Formats: sequence, C-alpha cells, structure tokens
Amino acid sequence: MKNSKSTVAKAAAVALILTVTMTSGSIPRLAPQSAAAATDSVNQKTTRALEHKPFKQSRQLYIPLRDAAYLFDLQLTYNHATKALELTGVTQYAKLKAGSASATGKNNVTVSLGAPVLIKQGVTYVPASLFAKLFGISITLSGKQEITYVYSSKYVMAQAGDKLFWLNREKGVLYAGSSGQLPVRTGTIQVEHPDWLAMDAHKINDSTYVVNIYNSYGEPHIFDGRYRAILHNGSIVRQTSMSYGGPSSINLEKDVLTYDGKIILNDGQVAELVTPDGKLAESIDLEKFGGPDDVYSLEAIEADFLLIRPYSTGTLLLVDRSSGKTKSIYLDLLDKDVIDRIQNDEFGIGDGLKYISRTGDQLKFKWHLSYFGSEAVTMTYDLSK
Repeated sequence: MKNSKSTVAKAAAVALILTVTMTSGSIPRLAPQSAAAATDSVNQKTTRALEHKPFKQSRQLYIPLRDAAYLFDLQLTYNHATKALELTGVTQYAKLKAGSASATGKNNVTVSLGAPVLIKQGVTYVPASLFAKLFGISITLSGKQEITYVYSSKYVMAQAGDKLFWLNREKGVLYAGSSGQLPVRTGTIQVEHPDWLAMDAHKINDSTYVVNIYNSYGEPHIFDGRYRAILHNGSIVRQTSMSYGGPSSINLEKDVLTYDGKIILNDGQVAELVTPDGKLAESIDLEKFGGPDDVYSLEAIEADFLLIRPYSTGTLLLVDRSSGKTKSIYLDLLDKDVIDRIQNDEFGIGDGLKYISRTGDQLKFKWHLSYFGSEAVTMTYDLSK
C-alpha cells in the first residue's frame, strides 16, 4: 500500500536529507571528522563533579572508583575467581583488592598506592595515586565533589558477557578483549561526523559478537547514523551503516538483531541475513515493499511477515512475505482522530507503535505518542484478518 505522503514531497516539506552507505567485508576510507572529534587526541584539563564525594584520609585523596573509571575510558569488572577488581583500558589495566595498598598492572608490574582500597557504604574508593602511577593521570580535588585532571575521553565502551569493547571516537578503530588483559584491534568502523556516540554489544556465540554504534550529529543534532559490525574470531568480518535525519520528530526503532541464526545487517534499503562467520545467506530489498528514495528500519522478521518503518512517515508497514503486499498497521489499531493527527502533522510524529512480541497470529505492540499523554497502551493486531 502506498503511503499518503510521497517521500519526495515529504523531503521538500521538511528538508529531509538521507544518505546511505554500506560496506560488506571491506572498510571504506574514513570521512572528515567533526571539530569535537578532532580534539580527542589532545588531552585537556577538565573539572568534573562525581556522583559520590571524594575525600582525603591518611594524607591520601580517595576517588570513587566506578565514577572515575568511565571518565578515563576504563571498564570496571569483578573477577569472582581471584576476588579482584579489574580496571581495564586499551593500553593498561589494574588489578586490585579491597583492603590492599597495592595494584598490579600489565607485565605484572606492582605499584604501591600509599593507602588501602576502601569500601564505604557499598562504594569502592581508591587512592588517586592508582590513576597517576598506572594510567599517567594525575587527579586533584577542586571542590567538595569535583576533581580536576588532564585527560580527554577517546573511546565509547560496551560489554557483552565477559567481552569488553572500545571504539576510538576519532579514528573508528574497534578494540575487543577480556577483563584484566590488553584488548586487541579488531578493525575499523566508518563513522561519519562522530559527535554524540553510543555503543552496545551482543554475544552471538563463543566466537561471534555484534556491535552497534549510534551517532547523533549536526546542529541541533537532527541527523542520525547507525552502524552494525560482526566480529568473528577477533576480527570485523562484515559491517553496514545507515544515515537519516532532518527537522522531524520521527523515531526509527532499532533493527532486529538476528533471525533463524542469521545476523541482520540493514543499510536502510537492503537487509542482509548473514551467518555468524560473515557469509551472506539472503538479501531482502526493503524498497521493493515500501518504495524508493527512503530509509527503512527492519523492526521484526518472521517466515511469513516483516515489519519495516520508512523514515519519511515513521509509520510501521506490515509486509506479507509470500505475496509482497504491505499494510499500514496504525490504520487498523488507532482511532480516526489520532490517524488524522499522524497523517497531517507538519514535522512528522510517526505512529508511536513499537513491536513487542508474537503469539500465534497475534502481534503485540506498545503504543505511545507524546501528543496524547505519557501513558503507554498495549495493542494487539490479528494477522489472520
């Protein structure tokens, strides 16, 4: 079924800008970086307030460990076998225990902290000397809850099971490894105009992981980029990207991660089903169902149907995989006045529907639009009708 507003007309109305790139196996040349990203390689003097209050004791400045870790691109984990805290970075790590006044870094180098690691009201505090001696970061107290240091964050981080990940904001290099060990370089991910970055990671099996990177950029951050990469045996074997945006309030939900043991790589127009070792198993032409010159999220996939959402309208389309016919779900689920608001809103609000699950022929959705209050409503669509 054709959408009531064509993509071209919508683009003219709201200055929609769509760019789509895709890589399969090969890594493209990095695009020019934003001004913010370009300064990542230079450490800046920074003052930050911490959630938990630093304090001085026995002539030592104590810093809340978890609060400080993320400021310095360090991932904090607990090793149940050794009963040690492990602080892992790209070039150095530290292993320490509560009550101990020393820590061990790479090459089994042990340094004295000058005072023991403390736990107060469930919060772990470490002497600031830990960061100076093992990570080269000196910290001073600047206020009741503020610290000053010379360091600029260079990475976004994620964790999946016992695997840790770091993505270099400036260069797009992805590192992966285990807690308490130096990570290895897995490859490079193309991120255009990196700005507000976030990353998550998922374990597929013992040798395969998937990372997703989300980038919001431009002023006032009205453009979005999505990136998904498959890591197999420690290397990136396949990746894809999609970009969309403009002065619209439409939100594309995340793409489904896997189907039938295959990983979904969606560039916004073609969705690939890829085996965990990076081999292409199937391609699905999303433009065939929704029309050309648009970007589509793939929010559900089953043997008999797809749920795709075009950015131009933000309204879910149900695709019958056997016939190729499409249907706008919201037209059957929502009231006429709500439908009118969705179809006539100048800046695009989408339909507010989010797919939850399937039971037999019943598809369950959560519905919420800020225009109609903050309470979410559960709705069911019957596939058999």
